[in-house]
Amino acid sequence: MSQPGRPIKRIAFFVFPGLTLLDLIGAYDSLRRVALMGIDSEVTHRIIGTQSEIADETGMKVAPDAVYGDLSAFDLLYVPGGLGTRRLMGDDGCMDYLKQWGTERPIASVCTGALLLGKAGYLQGKRATTHRNAYELLAPYCREVVRDQRIVDEGHVITAGGVASALDLGLYLVERFWGEKARERISQQMEYRAYDLARPRAGVARAARPKARRRSGRSARPSTR
Repeated sequence: MSQPGRPIKRIAFFVFPGLTLLDLIGAYDSLRRVALMGIDSEVTHRIIGTQSEIADETGMKVAPDAVYGDLSAFDLLYVPGGLGTRRLMGDDGCMDYLKQWGTERPIASVCTGALLLGKAGYLQGKRATTHRNAYELLAPYCREVVRDQRIVDEGHVITAGGVASALDLGLYLVERFWGEKARERISQQMEYRAYDLARPRAGVARAARPKARRRSGRSARPSTR
């Protein structure tokens, strides 16, 4: 399932006061294993925060590597959710910062992190999903709120459902950028046996992409949606 384009070598995880820690750690753990397990030893990551010390919804602390650090060298930006997203939606400085990412590199969110993507303009004309309790909040920012899939892949913009969906999203990103075998190795190492995007409300809604061409000139069969 790996996609052509800029190789993913540097990953930025965006954090802020009031995030849900599982939103962050659920994907962080599988993505860090890409380098740890030798799948691609060149992959690195940094945690970028809105301030020098971050407290999640429960008061647990995260120390970012940088505060509003330069994003130009990164290849993938990951945005978690949490109650703190509501305040950030009204923070013009934060929104301007997220807009710097642009539309040429992949950006992923889980849970109400999608609200930040929406406010920053990344979901215009696209389908997206979020925590079920935030569907109505997300609706003004996207073409369609997808309620029956756990992950929505619209090319460079990937959104996932609430909280524990971060585990599935992390493994999905591994599969998309490093392949199915990499995802299998990591999910086995994590002993995450629940990864099954065929189960109800656990699938992936993907944007239509141009069909690949065989050398003979015939269209290859499209992948199963």
